Amino acid sequence: MTLEEQLIQRYFDAFNRHDIEGVMACFHEAVTVIGATGTASHGHEEVRRQCESEFALFPDANCELRVCTGNSGRGVAESYFHGTRPRDGKVVEAIGAEIMEIVDGKIKEIRDYHQPLPAKAA
Repeated sequence: MTLEEQLIQRYFDAFNRHDIEGVMACFHEAVTVIGATGTASHGHEEVRRQCESEFALFPDANCELRVCTGNSGRGVAESYFHGTRPRDGKVVEAIGAEIMEIVDGKIKEIRDYHQPLPAKAA
């Protein structure tokens, strides 16, 4: 496993534990996270708020890492997201990929390409 792949695995593990300190430890000081809708968060403060908001919105959020590859400062992860909004019980599922730039052993940029899956029939 490359250093980039190990970092991606640590990031997903921390996310799935809802370990905000563990997630933030994976990020470069000048981190940028570009969400699936194109909204960008820059720097530790904004990215921390984004992660905390996501954990609050989806207390059971889990992102299953399905494919992970990386080297030479780049990484790609395909994942399946599953979470339930407590306010209305709506289950949200999405599948997609995160493209990552890695600098000095930390994630400097994530571009998220997740797409929601259609609601399942009851």
